[in-house]
Amino acid sequence: MGSQVGDALFRELLLENEDQVNVRGEEPERVLVTNCDHFSNNGGTGPCSDEPWDAPQNAANHWKSTLAKVWLKNVASCGLVIVFLVLAAIAAFVAYQSISDFQRQAKHPAMSVSFKEVQSYEAPGIVLFPESAELLSCNHFYGTLPPLDHPGEPGTLACVIREVYSESNVHDDVPWKRALVIRGPEAVLQQELLFLHFRLNQSQQDFSGINYLLFSGFDDFTHSNNSSAYLEKLMTSRTLWSFSGGFRTWVKMSLIRTPADDSRLDEFHQETNQVKYNNKRQEADQLTELFFVVFEWKDPFIQEVHHVVTASPWNVAAVLCGVFLALFKVADFAKISVKWMLKVRRRHRGHRARQLNEMPR
Repeated sequence: MGSQVGDALFRELLLENEDQVNVRGEEPERVLVTNCDHFSNNGGTGPCSDEPWDAPQNAANHWKSTLAKVWLKNVASCGLVIVFLVLAAIAAFVAYQSISDFQRQAKHPAMSVSFKEVQSYEAPGIVLFPESAELLSCNHFYGTLPPLDHPGEPGTLACVIREVYSESNVHDDVPWKRALVIRGPEAVLQQELLFLHFRLNQSQQDFSGINYLLFSGFDDFTHSNNSSAYLEKLMTSRTLWSFSGGFRTWVKMSLIRTPADDSRLDEFHQETNQVKYNNKRQEADQLTELFFVVFEWKDPFIQEVHHVVTASPWNVAAVLCGVFLALFKVADFAKISVKWMLKVRRRHRGHRARQLNEMPR
């Protein structure tokens, strides 16, 4: 009974030794178990029979468990490769969207508005197209507008005025024949006002009004070689406004500046307020129309508009780097997994061949 227990313990020790050898990658040796029952009963003397122990069966069981582990590792490796591929696909989609957004925003940038405070404005130009109306008075005031002095009669012309005639043929269908270019107000902090007074006699039109436009840089106009061509160019890029007869039109201007590539684009916005003029004079000719207009700056702030591209090219570059890193990681992991599986397969084939050679024929 004691000899059988000792043989069982000896076999377990041999099995543990074989597992450790296999784990280290060494070739397992064939295990022979000596039938020492008779040897032990005879006190250590006597013949002992060498009989082969059931090594093939236990080796098969060991390699079944090893194959199960290899299969699990292969499944886990495939799962990790799939996860890396999914992450790489998501990163590629994000990179595509980032590049598309950057291209779209580069073509259509956002607008950013900032306000710049000034002590005084550059003198603007006010272009009026009076047609047959007559300019009676032109004055600069500060703060408040005084009461009218002899309305409908000629007064002082205390303004810088340039009269320009169109170079087009008289018979051509042109929008203007004659224009008055007047230097506008500058001192915004002193509330400088420009007051203009017109009279239109014997008007046969159903509606009467005087068109005008605003532009920045009156000095640029005075230094131009061809005043008519300068106004023609302004007509194509500026908006025309008008004020009606029988009213006092109060125009408050604000300047919006948009930087361009090599220049700047100035645009005027205005707020108008009209008040009816009460003519106390009983004139025989009721076809005479009086026009009153006041120009002033709304506030001392210039609105500067900038084009801003919110999508940064560095963000696109970072996303692309992430995509390439993910792809390299997938390729490296797949390469290591394939090498490991081929190594395990070669070991399994070699052990299987040795097992077949050791089996009794």
